Amino acid sequence: MTRHHRLLGRLLLIAGLLLLPAAAGAQELYTYTVDILGGIGGSFDADPGSSLTNTGFQVNLGIVTEPHTQVVLRTGKLGLDKDTFFGSLRDADLSYVTVGGEYLARQAFWDSGIYLGLGGYRLNGTQASGRSREETSWGLAVGVTGELPITQHLGVLAEVSGHYINFNEAQFFGMAHAGIAIHF
Repeated sequence: MTRHHRLLGRLLLIAGLLLLPAAAGAQELYTYTVDILGGIGGSFDADPGSSLTNTGFQVNLGIVTEPHTQVVLRTGKLGLDKDTFFGSLRDADLSYVTVGGEYLARQAFWDSGIYLGLGGYRLNGTQASGRSREETSWGLAVGVTGELPITQHLGVLAEVSGHYINFNEAQFFGMAHAGIAIHF
């Protein structure tokens, strides 16, 4: 009998999660968003390696939760190899996954947003001895977005973000991305 109650509870939870976007979507023009972005960035406090012109990419997956509010999962990778060294690492890169709330404001010709998120970050590189080194940490992300709609389902998106991560090599990172937003 208890097993059936747990199964029923799980089914109700899944049904509720599936219906939540439909309720939110009734108030917005879309329910889901996929963004594909390329960008630049780096660390403000790496010594050496504080170049902000390193290249990377980011993919955002968003779901509308309330009018003008969405939860967005951001994942990406930033190469930190513009300078010969990033701190004590050579050929370094930063991989990350963040999740956070984004609050949107509709303007006359564009949509602007601000977000705050929590993320997992991984710094990889090669030490001077030739040994590979990897460091992982939690971090905070804050950013602003701006989207210029092209059609109801397509837009051009720009995003600027700051990240605090407690790494040995550096703690403060900044990134700027631009790309396309697909709404459905």
